[in-house]
Amino acid sequence: MKRNSIGFLIIMATVSVVGILLVQFFFLKNSYDLNEKQFHQLTAGALRSVASQINEYNARLHGGQAKPAESCQVEQISNNYYVVSVNDVIDPNMLGHLLEVEFKRKNLNLTYEYAIYDCNSRQMVRGNASMPSRQKVTENKDSSPCSVEELMYDDHYNKAHKKSEKKEKACTLPTCEKFTYYFGVHFPDRSEFYNSRLMGWYFLNGILFFVVIFFGYAFYVIIKQKQLSEIQKNFINNLTHEFKTPIASIELAAKVLSDPRIVSQPERLADYVRIVGQQNKRLSAHVEKLLQMATIEKTKLQLNLEQIELNAFVTEAIQEFRNSQNGRVYHVRLESSVNPALINADKLHFSNLIFNVLDNAIKYCAVDPDILIRIDEGRNHYHVSFDDNGIGISKEDRKKIFNRFYRVPTGNVHDVKGFGLGLDYVKKIVQRHGWRINVIENSRKGSTFIVEIKKSAK
Repeated sequence: MKRNSIGFLIIMATVSVVGILLVQFFFLKNSYDLNEKQFHQLTAGALRSVASQINEYNARLHGGQAKPAESCQVEQISNNYYVVSVNDVIDPNMLGHLLEVEFKRKNLNLTYEYAIYDCNSRQMVRGNASMPSRQKVTENKDSSPCSVEELMYDDHYNKAHKKSEKKEKACTLPTCEKFTYYFGVHFPDRSEFYNSRLMGWYFLNGILFFVVIFFGYAFYVIIKQKQLSEIQKNFINNLTHEFKTPIASIELAAKVLSDPRIVSQPERLADYVRIVGQQNKRLSAHVEKLLQMATIEKTKLQLNLEQIELNAFVTEAIQEFRNSQNGRVYHVRLESSVNPALINADKLHFSNLIFNVLDNAIKYCAVDPDILIRIDEGRNHYHVSFDDNGIGISKEDRKKIFNRFYRVPTGNVHDVKGFGLGLDYVKKIVQRHGWRINVIENSRKGSTFIVEIKKSAK
């Protein structure tokens, strides 16, 4: 799939998902607003009915005339607090009973608390917080509210009325200057009301969420596969080139050596023999590097840990590296602030780690390579830093250089040979030892690789 096609697909998918989310949000908001309106209507209707019944009860009790229904006003102070004007004396027990009955009738099964305004203290006096019980309430067949006579002889009310009266306590519910005789009802948590009505929308939103996650993961896999495809393509190209060069050199040398007259030219014979040896060594190095990575990938790498002295080992590794460079011009120095420095490491893989870092520093250098290796001591670790004067690594590339097959882009110029396997191998060896590695920019505009190695118990 072409890059432009993937980009277009991502844009279209993003627009589609955003559109679906906006539509879903629009419908969810409308449903929420509708339920908000429904909650207010049900609550206001129930409270207005309670106020009317209190007026009717007081009129029957004192032989007067009930106040008109218009005098029972419901005021919404906040989204979960209402005050209700009664314009008459309010019996707390009667109020509690009526609230429970009316809320059940309206299916408002919510936790609530109520309070009555006290004209003497000018404060709201708390009633009992209540959660309407699930028991069946005495109702008419047409679900109309209980009559005043039924309330006066209702067992539930009488039992509540006969209880010993508790000491009234002031509460923090706000007062309302608009009314004189009124009560307030507060709903601490209205989520139960909305959850029961918006459950379907929550379910649809959950499905949409998983669909978005799925598509996001699918696009991530597509992009990742595209990147891996490009990396694999570059790797195959590099691999073909790296193997083709020594094979072609060996083939050319073999043709020259097959000429019987070459025997009479000993100097020329020696040169071509040297070429065959060098190219064979180069080819073997490539094969060895590929085999190393294949071994690490297919099987769990088993380390043969030994206690070694860090200074002596690095010095020896530097000397072996010099012997393998076939006359390349470079300079490597070692500075150490600690002696002895004992660590536990696999000698073979640790040596390969040093070789790979040094080889990388030499390959990516536009001038004569100058590498400084420093060994410093921390609290529980030794820090081995490889400071070079190479071309440097950008901040973005530093996050990727330890990925397999990744090579720092150099445009159309491919003057640096390799497969992008060396630093991946280094990272895996560091991890298997339980160490850490980091790369930073140094004062020479080159790169500094820092390996943090655990100390060994003496």
